[in-house]
Amino acid sequence: MVKYIGLIFIVLGCFAAGYYLSARLKARYNFLTAFKDFLSALEINLRFKNTEIFSLIKSSAPELLNSFLKNSNEDNFQLYWSRCVSDIPKSFALKKDDISLIFEFGKLLGTTDVEGQLNHINLYKELIDTNINNSFSELNSKSKLYKLLGLFAGLTIALLLL
Repeated sequence: MVKYIGLIFIVLGCFAAGYYLSARLKARYNFLTAFKDFLSALEINLRFKNTEIFSLIKSSAPELLNSFLKNSNEDNFQLYWSRCVSDIPKSFALKKDDISLIFEFGKLLGTTDVEGQLNHINLYKELIDTNINNSFSELNSKSKLYKLLGLFAGLTIALLLL
């Protein structure tokens, strides 16, 4: 009886590991989509509001991004942005190119006139679209695979232990 309960826990544990990997793919996709929404809102706010860059960033950030965008105690926006990017939680499962793209976005933001910043935002919206498309195709192709692989690995281990 105890042996069968242990086997069930092995199967459930392996399935949970596959589900976790699948959830990480979805978290990356959701973050990148929220970042693109942030860029769109920032573009609109930049076009119609005449305030400092810190206020524009805070007013444009969706709920998902507000968790790592801190109150600005900095005078230097680039230093503020680099600290915020370094504080993005690992739970979003961003790849190195995602993080470098987000970091590079903040490097030039606020350094040119309004038209230059709008062009900068549009450029990064197109670049982030590429990452979103890659993330979406990865989510579609690997999400079910991870779940099923976890389940079948657990079943295989359980059968071997019988």
